[in-house]
Amino acid sequence: MNQKMKSQLALSLFLFFFSFASAQQLEMIEFKESPELSAAQYKEYDANQNACALIKLGLIANDPVFEGSVVKSENKGGVYWLYVPQGTNRLTIQTSNYLPLRVEFEPVKSLFTYHMTVAPKQAGGGQQGATAQPTAPAAAGEGILPISIPALPSVNIGGEAVQQSGPVNFNMVLLKHGKYQMGATPEQNSQEKDETPVHYVSISKDFYMGETEVTQALWERIMGNNPSEFKNPNNPVENISYHDAMEFCLKLSQLTKKTFRLPTEAEWEYAARGAEDRKTTKYAGHDTAEEVGWYGINSGGHPHEVKTKKPNEAGLYDMSGNVWEICQDYKQDYKPGDAIDPVCTKRSDLRVRRGGCWQSQDVNNLRVAYRRKLPENDRNNETGLRIVMEID
Repeated sequence: MNQKMKSQLALSLFLFFFSFASAQQLEMIEFKESPELSAAQYKEYDANQNACALIKLGLIANDPVFEGSVVKSENKGGVYWLYVPQGTNRLTIQTSNYLPLRVEFEPVKSLFTYHMTVAPKQAGGGQQGATAQPTAPAAAGEGILPISIPALPSVNIGGEAVQQSGPVNFNMVLLKHGKYQMGATPEQNSQEKDETPVHYVSISKDFYMGETEVTQALWERIMGNNPSEFKNPNNPVENISYHDAMEFCLKLSQLTKKTFRLPTEAEWEYAARGAEDRKTTKYAGHDTAEEVGWYGINSGGHPHEVKTKKPNEAGLYDMSGNVWEICQDYKQDYKPGDAIDPVCTKRSDLRVRRGGCWQSQDVNNLRVAYRRKLPENDRNNETGLRIVMEID
């Protein structure tokens, strides 16, 4: 081999290893068992005709290739459903833009559903600029966790660097675990059958809940779009479906490396009643709806900016009125007897929504025990979301 060929080979090897070394890495942020029944509802079988486990993988990538004992993979709107045999405990993920990632986890069980989240690995650990630091307790006695989502990188337009947006800030409120009566308690003066039987519910773990409904500013920063009919960055986002809300939670989790999700119905009512600082009120924080909520009588025919009414005892705003809020649960009747951390997983196409909205002509819609159904794919200008963040 002559000197010229050696030089060219050396240059090629340098470029190869440089590009390999500078390629971005992925890392597994979360792997946990889920109460969902998808694996049992949508069964797949391995080569021995044994029912598989299902891993729901959140991954921002257009062309992943999965290596390992994957029986079947499907892309469900950016969430990959991976059916794997019982006992599987490792997986390799390859994409064109990232280095291959090999992950190991506890062996999975047949007909169980699991959630896995994978995100780009950042130098020094943690997402650059995304912060979640606690501050002094709020006046209501709850801890406030401010979260800042950094500005989008600047882009070059006509030869000039243009900043896309500033950071988006929002607060999460710490709610302590506790026990309460769920449903048509006496002050609700309710005739609704789906609010009975009244039963004791224990919330066994502390959790954070959004101080406000998710705003259009936050939604647009995470999702890159604003589907709302009544556009205002400080208004709650609306015109979204249950599946849209789930995608938002996934992307926010990937960005912040925290676990964000929709509240369970039991968590929602516990929070609306004021959590451990609760008082017995008909609406979230008051017995007069106008004090705490925007609805058909006072809204002027449109939603309003968040935090323009009084909060409840937990320091949460607009849990009565403004927009309906989507919960995790499928809509079903309550079961008799006490419950611990209940969530309805009996599959249907109807989810729970809570709290009433700006268009509610019946003020009873704003009661803390009032519950209504929402088709999973339905989008309307009455419905938005509030998020929960799990404590590691």
